[in-house]
Amino acid sequence: MEDPILHLAVHLTLVGALREGEIVGLTPDDIDFDAADGIGTFRINKSMQRVRKEALNQVDDGCVIKIFPDKLERSTTSLILKSTKTASSCRTIFMTSALKEELKKWLNQLAADERKDPTRYHDSGMLFRLPNGLAVEPVLIRKKFLKWQDAHPEFPRIVFHGLRHSSATYQLMIFGGDVRAVQGTTGHATADMLVNTYAHIQQSSGAWEKV
Repeated sequence: MEDPILHLAVHLTLVGALREGEIVGLTPDDIDFDAADGIGTFRINKSMQRVRKEALNQVDDGCVIKIFPDKLERSTTSLILKSTKTASSCRTIFMTSALKEELKKWLNQLAADERKDPTRYHDSGMLFRLPNGLAVEPVLIRKKFLKWQDAHPEFPRIVFHGLRHSSATYQLMIFGGDVRAVQGTTGHATADMLVNTYAHIQQSSGAWEKV
C-alpha cells in the first residue's frame, strides 16, 4: 500500500482492531512512545463521525468534543469528534516496533507539511491529516481502501471494517482464546459479545472454548 494514509490506517487497525472512526479520531497526544518501558502505547478514547446537523442538536453536549468547520456552504451535516460510545471502548493498546517506527515517520511528515506553507496550513489537531492540515474523515479511509482493492483483485474483497474482525480473529488465535485479554484491545462492551461475534473460530478450529 503506497498511500501513506491508507497504510497507517490499515496498520493501526490490524494491531488494535480499531473502527474507522477511532482511527481518524486519534490525536498526537494519544501516542506515547515511552510508555510500557519503551514499548509504546496509543489510547483510544475518541471517535470521529459525520452527522446530520438536525441530529447534532439532539446529541448530549457532554459527548461532543469538537465540531469541525464546514467545508461546503449550506452543508446539512457536520464532522464531529466525540467521546467513545461506551466506557469499554476507551482502551490503551501496545505498539509493535514496526508501528512505532511508522508513527514516528508520520509525525515527522506532519511537521514537514506545516513547514512547507504555514500560512495556508490548517492544523486540525488530528493525527490523520491531509497535506493542508485538515482532518481525514472516516469515509476517505473507506474510499482509499476500495480504490486499493480495485487495483489488487488478487486479494479477497472485504469492507474496511472487516480488517477489525480479522485483527480480533488472529488475536484470539494467538492468545489461545483468552477472550478477556482480547476484549481489552477490541473494546467490545462484554466478553460475551466478543465470543458471540467470533464464535466461528471456536466452531472451525476448536482452539478455544466459550467463557
